[in-house]
Amino acid sequence: MSNHSHLHQQSNSNHSNKRIIIAIILNFLICLSEIIGGLLSGSLSLLADAFHNFSDGMAILISYLARIIGMRSPDSRMTFGYKRAEILAALLNSSVIIVISFYLFREAYLRFREPQKITVPLMLVVAVFGLIADLICVYLLHPETHRSLNMRSAYLHLLSDTLSSVGVVLAGIIIYFYPVYFLDPLLTVVIAIFILVQGYQILKQSTLILMERVPAEVDIEEIKKKIETIPGINSLHHIHIWQIDEQKYLFESHITLHQDMMISEADEIRKKVEKILADDYQIFHPHLQLEYSYCNNQECE
Repeated sequence: MSNHSHLHQQSNSNHSNKRIIIAIILNFLICLSEIIGGLLSGSLSLLADAFHNFSDGMAILISYLARIIGMRSPDSRMTFGYKRAEILAALLNSSVIIVISFYLFREAYLRFREPQKITVPLMLVVAVFGLIADLICVYLLHPETHRSLNMRSAYLHLLSDTLSSVGVVLAGIIIYFYPVYFLDPLLTVVIAIFILVQGYQILKQSTLILMERVPAEVDIEEIKKKIETIPGINSLHHIHIWQIDEQKYLFESHITLHQDMMISEADEIRKKVEKILADDYQIFHPHLQLEYSYCNNQECE
């Protein structure tokens, strides 16, 4: 039964990897076609969309490689495992995205100062091709959105890129009938804002995880009060909560007992604490130090 489950998980993983690889290839193909189309047509918004697609492709590629590394088992040198590789990948991706957004702002500013004529039919053909490919990539990556910060961020990149592709197509149609060429750099600014907002959100989340901040959804005071209601416990102190990745929380603390007792009795208390942490806060395998010594307020911080 266990072997069957392992084979099933491996099959799902292989299928998942194939979807991700196809999405990577499609994104780089879109990027190449939009760079060529943008240069030939003179469309800055098409070039902006190409940069966005390039960042998407790189984000998915880096996330994929980090995912492979993160699947490695813990060893004597990396006792917590390799899951932080995915957080580092998210940090790198978001930093690149922010740099790209500022580059697009600069290019849009220059185009506002000196508007250029655009070959609209070519722009539309390339933009429609990009939109179709984006929709395929969104479909391929949607099942991965609940598995990791990297894949979720890559999916959000693709989703926003799909929206920007829709914008490029609409802008091309409008410019075809009305020569309002300022619409092209204006759309570029909108795309750049999308990229900047997403990049900042991912950068913030990955940085906070690497800084080992207490997860936003975890209330230390609430945990403390709940555990201190367990009979036999005097206080919970020296509490530390942090994340390895966006799914795994680590917890360590000292528990002062009311009275001296046998190890078997203390172990029952420990199990009750672990049950509360697991059931109410999804914190598994906590490190708990049980002690029998009353401490003053400073020592119990």
